[in-house]
Amino acid sequence: MPEELSIANIQQPFLEYRANYKEPITLLCFDKRQGENITTLHKALAPWQLTFENISWNQAAKNLGEAQLTIAVPSQFASIHVGISNVTATVLKPDWSRAPVLISLFQTGLDALRTSIGQDFQTQQITLGLHLMPGTKPFRETIKQFVNAKALGSDDGAFFGVSVYHADHAFVIDSSAPFPGGVFVKVVRNFAPEKKFEEMAAIVHKDEVSVLSLLGLKLE
Repeated sequence: MPEELSIANIQQPFLEYRANYKEPITLLCFDKRQGENITTLHKALAPWQLTFENISWNQAAKNLGEAQLTIAVPSQFASIHVGISNVTATVLKPDWSRAPVLISLFQTGLDALRTSIGQDFQTQQITLGLHLMPGTKPFRETIKQFVNAKALGSDDGAFFGVSVYHADHAFVIDSSAPFPGGVFVKVVRNFAPEKKFEEMAAIVHKDEVSVLSLLGLKLE
């Protein structure tokens, strides 16, 4: 009989989305089209109470790689960062119960950005990270089943880590630094440039469920 899964005690979760452009958008940062870019994004994200106080430009950038337009959405603990060669979107404390709002927010912002820069993305990637607090069963014993501790000469190892890499996704399970006895989990998935955020989120959700099940855990 399969072991019953326990509800995961998740701490400090974060999500990062990254898309690379086909071509750098340097012109949008150094002429009037920079203002047009800001106006387009400001109008598109207005439903999320975006104000000009939530938009900033890194004027202290030391090089083009650091040049960045940042749009913060405090109500969702989220932000969108428009760089020269890529755009990233981050969420602190992501919660799947808020997924519909976040999906709509990011898809709207990404669509507006595509229109503004006049090109599609070349690649897309989502990274989900989280720490898990230990439950009644030590994580060490659960993870040890995935490694050959004897072959490593480490039967008495304090902890073990696991990483698996596929062509389009990967996951890592390792010791958590801020939570003694806990684990850190990172899930990374690459997507085709035409994939919509709703589809990507659904796939990452399945990835998270799959990795948690390896640890005998499940989402609420």
